[in-house]
Amino acid sequence: MAGLFSYNSPEYLYKKLQTELVAFFDNPTADGIYTAIFPLYHLREWICLGGPRRYRNKPVSDRSREEELHARLHEMTEYKIIRDLCNNAKHFEDAGSDLSKRTEELEGFRCGLGRCGDSLGVHHFLVDDREIRDIFWPVYIIYYDYFNKSNNFLKTNSTDVPPHYVKR
Repeated sequence: MAGLFSYNSPEYLYKKLQTELVAFFDNPTADGIYTAIFPLYHLREWICLGGPRRYRNKPVSDRSREEELHARLHEMTEYKIIRDLCNNAKHFEDAGSDLSKRTEELEGFRCGLGRCGDSLGVHHFLVDDREIRDIFWPVYIIYYDYFNKSNNFLKTNSTDVPPHYVKR
């Protein structure tokens, strides 16, 4: 059996990711980060079984959507940060990422970090001076486009703010 019990398809893990991100974006917590980073990081492995071995020697024009998604995420700065967070949580060590020096938690609504709807007591989690929701969002959009049969993920730059992204 692939997966784990009812987590038996990329689609199911994607739905779990959606649930976790909605909860996290509404109320950012350390627990929310922990439950969101696993599907944010590992979903690409469920989508493209075999990873880069499948496409390493293929011309880009011959790659499948799954292979292109895998490669695209691998290149993203945001995805690399999520990888560092996930590995740090899994192994309880920085593993060379120096993550402990790159992170900060701020309590209380801050202009430029907060979203409409955030409570005044919201917690902001920063990595490399960026609010973590701004790191999670571009990676989620890649998955969103993939699962909604759009090929936008092939064109989006990680620094672009997708037109359907509205800061909450």
